[in-house]
Amino acid sequence: MKIPYRWIREFVDVELSADAAADRLVNAGLEIASVTPVAPGLSGIVAAEIVAVEQDLGESHGHRLWLCRVSTGRERYSVVCGAPNTAVGLRAPWAPPGATLPGHGGDAPRKIGVATLRGVESQGMLCSERELGIGDAHETGVLALPASIAPGTDLLAHLGLDDSVLDVEITPNRPDCLSVVGVARELSALTGAAFHEPRIELPESDEPVTSLAHVRIEAPDLCPRFTARVISDVKLGPSPLWLALRLRAAGLRPISNVVDITNYVMWELGQPLHAFDHRSVSEASIVVRRARSGERITTLDGQERLLDPSMLLIADPRHGIGIAGVMGAAATEVTASTSRVLLESAYFLPASVRRTSRALGLRTDAAYRFERGADIEGVPVASARAAQLMAELAGGRVARGVLDVYPEPRPRPRVTLRMSRMRRVVGVAPPVEDARRILERLRLPVHANDAGSVEVEVPSFRRDLAMEDDLVEELIRVWGYDKIPSTLPSGAMQLVRQPDTFVRATVARRALIGAGLSEAVTPSFTDPARAGAFGARAPITLLNPLSQEGLLLRAHPLDGILGAVAANLRRQQPSVRLFEIARTYERHDGGTREPRWVAIALAGRRSTPSWFGSRDAVDVSDAKGVAELVLTAFRVDYRTGEGSLAGFEPDVHGALVAGDGVIVAEFGEVASSVRERFGLDAPVFAALVALDAIGVVPEIPRRYEPLPRFPAIQRDVAFVIEDPRVSAADVEREIQAIGGPLLRAVAIFDVFRLDDGRRSVAWRLTFRADDRTLTDEEVSAIHERIVRHLSGRFAITLRSGGDAAPRERDTG
Repeated sequence: MKIPYRWIREFVDVELSADAAADRLVNAGLEIASVTPVAPGLSGIVAAEIVAVEQDLGESHGHRLWLCRVSTGRERYSVVCGAPNTAVGLRAPWAPPGATLPGHGGDAPRKIGVATLRGVESQGMLCSERELGIGDAHETGVLALPASIAPGTDLLAHLGLDDSVLDVEITPNRPDCLSVVGVARELSALTGAAFHEPRIELPESDEPVTSLAHVRIEAPDLCPRFTARVISDVKLGPSPLWLALRLRAAGLRPISNVVDITNYVMWELGQPLHAFDHRSVSEASIVVRRARSGERITTLDGQERLLDPSMLLIADPRHGIGIAGVMGAAATEVTASTSRVLLESAYFLPASVRRTSRALGLRTDAAYRFERGADIEGVPVASARAAQLMAELAGGRVARGVLDVYPEPRPRPRVTLRMSRMRRVVGVAPPVEDARRILERLRLPVHANDAGSVEVEVPSFRRDLAMEDDLVEELIRVWGYDKIPSTLPSGAMQLVRQPDTFVRATVARRALIGAGLSEAVTPSFTDPARAGAFGARAPITLLNPLSQEGLLLRAHPLDGILGAVAANLRRQQPSVRLFEIARTYERHDGGTREPRWVAIALAGRRSTPSWFGSRDAVDVSDAKGVAELVLTAFRVDYRTGEGSLAGFEPDVHGALVAGDGVIVAEFGEVASSVRERFGLDAPVFAALVALDAIGVVPEIPRRYEPLPRFPAIQRDVAFVIEDPRVSAADVEREIQAIGGPLLRAVAIFDVFRLDDGRRSVAWRLTFRADDRTLTDEEVSAIHERIVRHLSGRFAITLRSGGDAAPRERDTG
């Protein structure tokens, strides 16, 4: 929000420069983004009057040039001017030789000198708005000054062009500072300078407003207060120069005197207003109601808007005439033919305005203020101020009285502030009398105080003050943060214990980053099409989604990571190795729960292309291996099992199951139907580790094992598995069970399928004793026992001949 500093000083007698005032505000918690001059690069401009048009110099660029004689009251000068409004008696800004005008398009300011045009000497130039850098008007001619400005007047000082503009950035909890008066009130509290409320002297006619308009509120929960005034005999026209320049300095475009007055008062007092053409309001009646389903309205920007019953509408008995708190309707716009204005000033529920503004994609200055919370008691004050200006600047007659519908006036809460509480919170407190003075400078009435506390009445414009600690903050920021003493911490120091969820996420992240994967972070929102690809049942729908693409909360852990994989493959990344630590959201026992997952996705080549790297593509074994890596980092004992999660190809899908039967991870190839939804042409292999399940699975206890003193012996054995229902994992478990304590490790090193469809699987068995070197006879006995047991337990046979025979390796 941009505010000219001179405007602020109309309400507070502060002697600080603009930069010094900005520093005070920043130190008190009010952010000032910048302090800039109103008209940078402008100097030496004075008012001058054309006293004679002496010579026609012909045309130039479509304009006729005239040699004019201009007067500053003391001296006269010859100036060549091509403005179409050139006329004797016109008073305009004059840049004499030596003055500077702003550059355009980032150019440096240009210095004005004496020039020769068409053989005639021109001493300076008469200036348009654009040449002065204060507006866009140029083709219409030079800026016409009012007759009240005497020739020779320094225009920079007279028009406020030597002022500075404060760009104030307001936090959502301080809507009271979204106005000139609010910032002036802050400066008064910080400096002790006298504060002046705007003077409102409202001349009213004898005609009562009750005979000219009517107001009815049908939705008091969304509009607790609505006021209306009627101003007759208004004459629409351009705003006076001072008002137009002030609005331009604040970043607003002047439109007409009536509309500019509503904007001016909104900036000054922080209360949005709207002016209706009284003639276009049916039966002169205002009805504040919810919009009907399917109801449409064309707003001031010419766009037709579709409304729904959650939106509040300003209407007359026939149709809508404005979207409450957001924008008025084009049908009731104030135009050049308007002679009677119906002025609205109201309070709308912030949440309602915010919801409507976002749903319609319509952001306005009014909505910005209403959604942060306006001052409900300032509604009639702003209405009176605007009516006063319309009487002064548009010649209007203000009808007697105001229609003020306020069914349930809000009481002002009272909060007690104890100095002992302030000392406990910030370590120091001012004397009670000093605290009272500071609070009163903040316009917070103090009703009672004793030796150790004060009772404060919270005004309606300070919606951020609700409890005692809020008053503590107000006191210390005005009294000064430098008053807080510097003290060393005392007491016993306790080590911080990280939450288990954070620890598990950190363990998984370190393991995967160490394995060369990159972490992805994706939104928790998804759309119905993607959720349907995973067969999600009754996904959780957002009440206020940012867009249709984010209508649902993620129900499957692969939803986000597959989007990231698709984005990488579209950009020709040959190898994608991503993981995400994500939540899913699901309904559970009448409520909801948010399981945590490590989602892993692999696509493309197994490694980055290089002369030494593998050119093979990733497969399901890679996904399983990465999942096993994560489980190993958590010291979880697991075995292979069948998966249950949707989204994988049925025949390329497995699970890793903890000893007590809990599925802790699933892996497999992403189903083709899912890949199609995400635009993935290449195969993608994924793994999902359930972090919550890992939290309830016991860890493998840590134990110390010394380095082996004796050598190990390895034996290779291969079996042909005839029964397709027998898995390699089943065989491996039996080998470990029969092998006894001397069998230290079992690993598959060869798998292939025979021509007749049977599988051949080869294991490498490692034997070692802690107290001696094993003999060949001991190892052979264990090996034969394993072969006999497996041959009787499963429908498998020992491969014989060549590579199929058991082989012995001595690793000593």
